[in-house]
Amino acid sequence: MIKRLIFDVDGTLIQGVKFINSVEETLKKLGVYTEENVQLFLNGIKTYEQFYNNYNVTDYTKHMEIAINRTLPANFISTFFDELKMCIPPRNELLIDNIQKLSQEYELVLLTNYFAESQLNRLNNMEIGKYFSEYYGEYIIKPNREAYLNACGDKKTSECVMIGDDIYLDIIRAREEGLKTIFVNSKGIETESEIGIVVNSVEEISYNLISKL
Repeated sequence: MIKRLIFDVDGTLIQGVKFINSVEETLKKLGVYTEENVQLFLNGIKTYEQFYNNYNVTDYTKHMEIAINRTLPANFISTFFDELKMCIPPRNELLIDNIQKLSQEYELVLLTNYFAESQLNRLNNMEIGKYFSEYYGEYIIKPNREAYLNACGDKKTSECVMIGDDIYLDIIRAREEGLKTIFVNSKGIETESEIGIVVNSVEEISYNLISKL
């Protein structure tokens, strides 16, 4: 019996948004804006996990300073988080309603590689943050084994479903650790049958669908 649903955030719960505007505004407020620095910063976001297996302010700040070759002020993180708060899609009544329904049947938690404060700010602005009881992925990130096992809490891995949009991080690795999976194909890529259950968005996930796992 499935007892816990574990959700990724970007590309899964949050679809169709880009970080460039948040990065631009952050760099402007910090006084280090150039078009080149925006691209360097975005690349720094992508490469951080190649060097670190957790998210912490010291390492993240240092990594971004190296990425743009600039010293960042002490308010860098708080400024960036304030800008990221609004990096969300338009209000989605279907998503809100479905998350609320799923929360009545299962424990809902988050497993996403980033700072909890920032991601929860965004989900709260989408009016769905309150439905998730726990957050994982800041102190140990996917694809580390502990990330998946920690997200299962006191439940057996066979009682948990990993729901995400990354075939390797959210599907292959989760299955290797014994979790069931649902692939959210938000990018519309071609998939093989062994991927298992595939949906285009979280709004399509239902009790009946989960009961097939």
